[in-house]
Amino acid sequence: MRTEWLEAFLVTAKTKSLTKASEQLHMTQPALSKQIRKLEEDLGATLFTRSAKGVELTEAGDILFEEIEPVLHKIRSIQKKILSTQKTSEIKIGTWPSISSFYLPYKLATAKENDREVNIKIYYHYYDIFNYLHTGDIDAALLDDREIQHSYWSKPLFKEPFYLFVNHLHPLAKHEDVIYFNDFKDEPLVVLPSSCDVRMLIEEAYRLHYSQPNISFEIDFGQSIIGFISANLGISILPEIFTYNIDRSVIKVLPIADFNIKRQISLIARNPAIGKLLFTLFFHE
Repeated sequence: MRTEWLEAFLVTAKTKSLTKASEQLHMTQPALSKQIRKLEEDLGATLFTRSAKGVELTEAGDILFEEIEPVLHKIRSIQKKILSTQKTSEIKIGTWPSISSFYLPYKLATAKENDREVNIKIYYHYYDIFNYLHTGDIDAALLDDREIQHSYWSKPLFKEPFYLFVNHLHPLAKHEDVIYFNDFKDEPLVVLPSSCDVRMLIEEAYRLHYSQPNISFEIDFGQSIIGFISANLGISILPEIFTYNIDRSVIKVLPIADFNIKRQISLIARNPAIGKLLFTLFFHE
């Protein structure tokens, strides 16, 4: 019986949906079904009944659900204690400025209590990140690697939607709660470089709408884009993480109803042992 099978069972039981559980676990629905099937085979019992509405726990499933969550918490606690005894030199993580500003600091706040020194390196191009992974200048990276061919250990951490960012004086700011792609598709955009995962995903979204972005400015640093929008020098499409530290009296953030692409940030490591250490100590919820 493997812990990932138990975690898959627990998330499925809580969401009562294979679709929702697979999204939370960052895996395909067939892969999730396979893990649950293996757990059922190992236990010799059916854990779920399936219907058009979703899944429901069987009597055996109810017993497992009541007992397994504290067991998993204990296993994770033991793993953290054991991993924290494994001495390594300074760990270097490469990522984008936005991740280093609004996500990593909160996750690495536990580094001090784990007696672990973590150094963050900021880059603006994915090929720099992978080059430094290859040379060993960094040990791990955080970015969306789904469109990049590589052979490194990788673990999805979270997904985030995209929003349209406009100045409150811009004509598009009249939209109240939501906006559609056709409302802004021809508007000039302020964008990140083509070698950034955000830019790659935006271009993919435009291709899905049989269109191309109208680029007015290309800027390396995301916070500089926020400055351009604040000065009403353009609009931009950015992931949710950029909403965390903006002046809402100046910038309006609009959900894009038919913009179906999300950014998925993964932890990538040149050494699987380092990747698993980082994930267990800092990123495992």
